[in-house]
Amino acid sequence: MTGLPLLYGAVVPLDRATQRIFHLANPQRFGFARDSHRVPAAIDAFGPACRHRPILFRLDSLGPTTVFLTGLVPGHWALIDADGAWTGRDRPAYLRRFPFILGGTGDAPPLVCLDDPSDPIRRDSAGAALAEAAPLFREDGPETPLPEERVRPTADDADAAHRTMAFGRTLQDLGLLRALTVQGRDAATGSSHAMHGVLGIHEAALAALTDEDLGRLRREGGLPAIDAHRLSLRTLADFTLAFAPPGQTAA
Repeated sequence: MTGLPLLYGAVVPLDRATQRIFHLANPQRFGFARDSHRVPAAIDAFGPACRHRPILFRLDSLGPTTVFLTGLVPGHWALIDADGAWTGRDRPAYLRRFPFILGGTGDAPPLVCLDDPSDPIRRDSAGAALAEAAPLFREDGPETPLPEERVRPTADDADAAHRTMAFGRTLQDLGLLRALTVQGRDAATGSSHAMHGVLGIHEAALAALTDEDLGRLRREGGLPAIDAHRLSLRTLADFTLAFAPPGQTAA
């Protein structure tokens, strides 16, 4: 698999022959995401998430992509504590499925894959039970339910991923995106931070849309997603008031 998604480093197919000693941290921990401050967002998740974290856009080679902002400072994920526990209200599906992902080439059916090596993966060469870890395979051979439970949303959300990309391209076609600078100051240290490279809806351009363009957005289901993005910007204060770089603490 080439062009690996965010947070994935080396994706390999799920295989008992080589991974029978693999266990997965249980309860789930998210230390693997600590070096990032954003996570990909699917359009179907905009509504539930818009009151908890900002929904922003980024440009990549395929066009505008949508992300949830999870921290202001690069390399500092504001919603994960020192033990790797999630401290936000709801966990994005992208994180819940990790380290699993669907992979495949050409017309071949998709395969359940996992990120290896990965922080949630535990290896037990002696075959003994691991504390706070769940096995990927049963002793008699088949997979445990865990991989399927984690990866099922990935299969179900494949269509949402395509619709999310189409939504971003529509916004770009209509000239609705503009560059944003997210700024904040840590109240405890006085340190100022600015994030560049993200995009948001241009309110003036949105107000100037023709009836034809508004009709296009309505037919494509883009208007609720735009409303969710605009509402989500109110949560920016949660990420710009008190998140200093790693290592800085209040006096």
